[in-house]
Amino acid sequence: MNSFTDGPATAVWLACCAGLFSLQALQASRFLRMHDGPSLTWPLLTPVFLIYLLTAGWLLALPPALPFSSVLRSVALLVLAVPLTLTDLRCQWLPMRYTVMFWLGGLTSAALPDAVLPLKDAVSASLLAFALSGAVRWLANLRQDEERMGLGDVYLMAGLCAWLPWRSACYAAAGGLLLCCLCAALTRQTSKPFAPALFGYLCGLSLFFPQLLAGVL
Repeated sequence: MNSFTDGPATAVWLACCAGLFSLQALQASRFLRMHDGPSLTWPLLTPVFLIYLLTAGWLLALPPALPFSSVLRSVALLVLAVPLTLTDLRCQWLPMRYTVMFWLGGLTSAALPDAVLPLKDAVSASLLAFALSGAVRWLANLRQDEERMGLGDVYLMAGLCAWLPWRSACYAAAGGLLLCCLCAALTRQTSKPFAPALFGYLCGLSLFFPQLLAGVL
């Protein structure tokens, strides 16, 4: 136990994290309603919230072994990923307003003190990821009647490379893709949203390999 988990600090931390989740979920719900999309349901919200809150609670126990700035960055990453995770999970939408905000959040994190990834490297890596992902999207959708890869996935990969060093971002993307393929195989569906799988992978990384956070997030 450390000073961050003593007394009412844990309750305040969890309440703040839950409040941030609620605000992001509300924004996602309003977006879906404004664009005539399906409503968010409790069976969908509940598991995402529980995974998120479990991860946020576990991160609180990591200092002083892990710098508290890394914990805050980790929670910020997950919070900004909440609305795009919910919309993608509900109807496979990745609205630009959320993917761009996720990208800008990563660049802002890189500009703060004690950042693992310098701002210059974050900008160049994210722009390169945007270009490469855009090329992959063009090839994936070439001569296809239906879109196989959306523009939101391109922005998502660019944002991921703003948060993480390129090697860690590749590992995270690969892990999310494997989890996505596993879910597709278990449900026998050919198409599965990528953002929720990536969100789950990052939460799993925080829960089971927290020592990597100091050099990843």
